[in-house]
Amino acid sequence: MPSLKASLTFLASSTAVLGAALPNPTAAGSATACTTGAPMTTAGYPILHYAQATPGASASLGGYQPEPRWAQQHLVGSYTFGVPEPIETGFAYAQYKCEYYCKNHSEGGSFFVRADRKVGSYCDCYDELMDAETFVNNNQTLVGAWNAICKT
Repeated sequence: MPSLKASLTFLASSTAVLGAALPNPTAAGSATACTTGAPMTTAGYPILHYAQATPGASASLGGYQPEPRWAQQHLVGSYTFGVPEPIETGFAYAQYKCEYYCKNHSEGGSFFVRADRKVGSYCDCYDELMDAETFVNNNQTLVGAWNAICKT
């Protein structure tokens, strides 16, 4: 029967070998998609957990939207909110509501809201951040794009 000292030495060396073979837990999983930024208020409605995402210069001239293939790959939820008059204030309210709808679908990520005067505002939640290259031109001008702010 091996001595206690020999058993502990074997156990310690086995742990070191096994520990070296296991992946680093911080590298194994992807981090929650979030960014730095400050909350803001739109038409009196606070957006507390997301910072505004802005498109590059080429995509913002006549309106913009997330690139369709990117949007399809990262979509985690959609909802349509009504937009009360006046439309600009109603749209700000829809963005406010969309923040909380998306927060329930993905911790982190982003959301995009576009207004349709006949239907309301479409809210799309994504599991990834939107950057300037994510956007493409679209004729819709009443839009808002938001990225999750990292918790500190």
